[in-house]
Amino acid sequence: MTSDVVVSTARDVWRVASHPRAFFAAQGDRTRLRAPIAAAAVSTVVGSWILGVVAARATGSDAWLPFLLGAPALTLPYLAIVTVLGGLMLMRPAALDLRAFEIVAWAWTPIGLLALSILPVGLLAPWPALAGAALLLPPWHLWVVWRGVEVHAAGGARTAFILYIVAVFGLPSALLAFTVTVLSNLA
Repeated sequence: MTSDVVVSTARDVWRVASHPRAFFAAQGDRTRLRAPIAAAAVSTVVGSWILGVVAARATGSDAWLPFLLGAPALTLPYLAIVTVLGGLMLMRPAALDLRAFEIVAWAWTPIGLLALSILPVGLLAPWPALAGAALLLPPWHLWVVWRGVEVHAAGGARTAFILYIVAVFGLPSALLAFTVTVLSNLA
C-alpha cells in the first residue's frame, strides 16, 4: 500500500465515522469493497487490541500477550461473519447490490476511533472506559449503517435496517445468552 492510499483510507474512515450521510452521498454509483474491508479489519484489530489491554488493566491481569495474539484470531473471523450476514440482511429489502457489504464494512470502522479515544482514560480508569465503549459502539455503528442504507436504498430501508439489527446484534446476543445458560447449568 502506498502512503497516498493509506492517507485516503484514513480520511475516509474519519469521514464515514463523523458524517456518514455526506460520505455515502459522495460515493456515487462506484462500489468499492477493498478499502472498506481493509479499513474495517485494521480498525477492529486495533480496537480489540486496545480494548483487550484496557480489559487486562481492569482485571489486574499481567497476561498481555494473549490479548495481543488472540485479538486478531477472534476479531477477524467474527468481522467476516457479521459483515457477510449484515450485508445479506441489507441486500434484498433495501434493493442494494454489493453496496450493502460496503456499508457494513464502513460501519465497523468507528471501533478503532472509539478505542483510540478511550485509551488514555482506559489506562487510568479502565472500567468506566470499557462501559463507555460498550454503550457508544452499537449506536455509532448503527448510525453509520442507517445513513448508508438511507442514502443508497432503492426501497425498504427501514425493513432492511431492522433485519440488520436482529441479525447482527439480536441473534448473536440470543446465542450468547443460550450458551451461558446451558454452560451455567452444566457447572
